[in-house]
Amino acid sequence: MRFKKLCAFAAVAAMLVGCSSTNQTKTTVKNPIFGFIGPLTGDASQYGTAVKNALELAVEKYNKENGTKITIKAYDDKADATEAVNAYNKLVDDDNVTAVLSPVTTASCLAVANASKAKSTPILTPSGTGDNITIDSSTKKAYKNVFRICTNDSYAGTYLAKLCNTKFNFRKVAILYNKELDYSAGLDASFEKEAKNQNVNVVYSGAYNANTKDFSTFISKIKASGCDSVYLPDYYESVVTITKQLRDAGINVPLFGGDGWDGILGVKGVNAKNFENTYYVSGFNKDATSGPAKAFIDAYQKKYNTMPNMFAAMEYDAVTVMMKAINAAKSTDPDKINEQLAKITVTNDEAACGGFKYNEYHDPQKEMVTVTVKNGKYVTVS
Repeated sequence: MRFKKLCAFAAVAAMLVGCSSTNQTKTTVKNPIFGFIGPLTGDASQYGTAVKNALELAVEKYNKENGTKITIKAYDDKADATEAVNAYNKLVDDDNVTAVLSPVTTASCLAVANASKAKSTPILTPSGTGDNITIDSSTKKAYKNVFRICTNDSYAGTYLAKLCNTKFNFRKVAILYNKELDYSAGLDASFEKEAKNQNVNVVYSGAYNANTKDFSTFISKIKASGCDSVYLPDYYESVVTITKQLRDAGINVPLFGGDGWDGILGVKGVNAKNFENTYYVSGFNKDATSGPAKAFIDAYQKKYNTMPNMFAAMEYDAVTVMMKAINAAKSTDPDKINEQLAKITVTNDEAACGGFKYNEYHDPQKEMVTVTVKNGKYVTVS
């Protein structure tokens, strides 16, 4: 009997040790720290604030549903690359973050991607669209630790050029882009390359500086070009300024652009009528009536009393994607998480912005929607 009791005691002890070890592993995975780097002040603050809001909303929901205790450390980079790297260093060295679900803007993403290479910190940006964000310039291959939720510039610019042919029948396009902004120049380059394949003629291409306020010289040339449409690949603040000047000059042809337009109706003093007969592409359907997109919209509006933009929706998805990778890795070890991110599959039932897989450059392959403005509201074009 004594021998049996000793065996039973040993078995129970072994089970307790096993449970302790298992719980410790689960606790480690249950308590990741997510870093945020984005513009909370300055011209691009509308983007940064919306993305941070979505991050907080997603973490709150995930914690409640899964019993986790995910925490967030956030820094304002003012859309400045140097500030972004400083923030990254704080997140890694001082805050010991598990992953960074940002930066928000392309320039900041490029800087942080390079800075993060040595430590392999998982970087998952919701909105950094520049082609080279995920690519290590020294190897011409993808960084093992940098991924995105949004599509990249080449994908979006190519998609828009195809739409000119297949959907809108634009044949004579005038272009006005920001030569000092990676996002704008990248969208322009990919569009012009694909336009040739689509029998779309670029009748004028003008490049302005980032601090340009008066576009009258460019507008005169656009007016003389005989264009049937104008392509404006820039962020919403500049797009609102240029659009007003185009409309005031009597240029009423269709205007179109990339996902950087998302936010035009939120600019102070914007005349929504200027955006009738305009279009932009987005990875998020704001008119969704069911599924994860609708659930996100309802939750965001309830918490923040405003409609979320596309990049907010993508940050919401970023939490799902990162936790899926962490759980698959069963660890917060950065190399193990990166390995799982690279082979992750996201279904339409899991993501507000649709399911996807990554290609070899860690760019998601997903569908896009076209958005217009009618009666002062965003409307998805069928």
